[in-house]
Amino acid sequence: MMNRQTSLCHGQMVSRYERATLLRIAEELRCYILSFLPYNQILRCALTCRTMHTTVKNSVDLQYAIELGAQGLVQVHPATVSTAECLRILREKANAWSSFKLEVTKSLHFDWLPDSLSITHRQLGLAAHSAEVKWDCHESDFEDDNYVKSKVIDTTTCTSKTANDPPCTWRKDDPAPGVSPRNHYVDETHDLWVSVDTLETRPRRNSRFQINFRQLSTGKEHLLASGSQLVTVTRAPSKRLSSRVRVYRRAFIDVLGDHLALYGEAVVKDGYGYWSLHVWNWHEGVQADDICVVGEGYHSFAEIRFLTKEKVLAFTRDGEIELYNVEDLSKAPRLQARFILPYSHHLYEIQYPPVLHSASSCAHLATPNNHWIWTTNPADRVLCLSNPGSCPLIVITARLFFMNIPSSWFDATSEDGLSVPWSSWGPQNSRLFSGRIRGAGGSRVISFAVQDHYDDAILVQMMDFNPSAVARGIGKVVREATTYHPFHKDDMSVITYLPYVEVVSNRILHDRPLAFALDEEQVALLEQSDDLLGAKVKIIGPQSTSP
Repeated sequence: MMNRQTSLCHGQMVSRYERATLLRIAEELRCYILSFLPYNQILRCALTCRTMHTTVKNSVDLQYAIELGAQGLVQVHPATVSTAECLRILREKANAWSSFKLEVTKSLHFDWLPDSLSITHRQLGLAAHSAEVKWDCHESDFEDDNYVKSKVIDTTTCTSKTANDPPCTWRKDDPAPGVSPRNHYVDETHDLWVSVDTLETRPRRNSRFQINFRQLSTGKEHLLASGSQLVTVTRAPSKRLSSRVRVYRRAFIDVLGDHLALYGEAVVKDGYGYWSLHVWNWHEGVQADDICVVGEGYHSFAEIRFLTKEKVLAFTRDGEIELYNVEDLSKAPRLQARFILPYSHHLYEIQYPPVLHSASSCAHLATPNNHWIWTTNPADRVLCLSNPGSCPLIVITARLFFMNIPSSWFDATSEDGLSVPWSSWGPQNSRLFSGRIRGAGGSRVISFAVQDHYDDAILVQMMDFNPSAVARGIGKVVREATTYHPFHKDDMSVITYLPYVEVVSNRILHDRPLAFALDEEQVALLEQSDDLLGAKVKIIGPQSTSP
């Protein structure tokens, strides 16, 4: 016993245990263990001692993980270059948006006028559409205004000639009796056109919608779809939907990858409605009609959006944002929370462009300077709400919808106990501004600042709400509270605190662009051509500033 105690005092047993600690194993194994940690915990480990600091500093893989986390990015495609080269690209572009100089890298001209544009992985998508359309891949003249045009351009390789190649054009024959187009979804980057038709049914208490999946390039059924899919929604009581009662039926959809969300409703003349929300995998065919969430009353949706494949946001006409969990498609969407907006009597337009990725869209980006395989972490993106009238524009951090909502936030007096008042969530997780949002992508928002009211001179300003950009202090960091004073005297003033970085352009514009689109790499600027018949698209890229 004495010998054992003596050995303990001399540290022999302690030394035996130390050989099994993180500091005594091979550095390669230590790096492998640390790679399972979030980037902020890797940084904490590096601060504990010299050995851990050296390990983290010398490991390219750990430095890459730290850089991804610090910039709020996630890798969405396999890299075709080394990890060291990926790290170099990220670090070079970390401060790229510290100045917002409107220096055009490419200008494209079109003889038709798009009404929407998107940019993803240097793939520029243009579209112009109306309610009733017909497919005709070769016809360029139109008898009426009912059409959809779509075109996707690689901004890296396109020329003036290829940019002016005729777009794909979709037209649809006049609908048969009882069938009318209600909504459609266009995804240029995946050659996908989804349309929804409302079908007259018997009994009238049922509403049926037919979802069609087509290729934009050919007009044929999309290769990934399982044919047209029928969904029955809004099973209303017969006494409410008698033959003498006029019924207004509508539906709208959102698509993210292989997931599709459909909202359908039937509204009677007094505004009372019956609705249901369905989410399923459209590659596998439609699910059972009863796997849905249903509701009735004067509370209806204005729009639905996928936040991720596991989360759907529903924007109501009462000024609320409802968060639904759709992780398990074999079960009905589950309402998790209902966030109350400060001005409930306004109907907002939502800007939350989906992140569309495909291996083919990045396959040609083989060289290091042109290879961008990352996207903004969904929690670091922003959701933007605007209104054509005098309402404020509202920027909300998506991190709100990923957090575990404290029980103290919920209004226990609400009907289902799931309502979250604005005072609980709004001030710290949003910013309110005057004016309108012109473009949004990732964590960045573009808006206009009027320079001169007399000659319509304007400046373009970019606001980055990524916590990493705020922490690094890239640009003018705004942390102080702002107070929005509403136009209507009956509305309350609102104070918000969400920090952001503001960068103002170096060039004054005298003609307001029709639209902006942006991703992590580039900004696309849509303008009307001088003859007012076509359009110009200018591609703007940030200046790289190596640290």
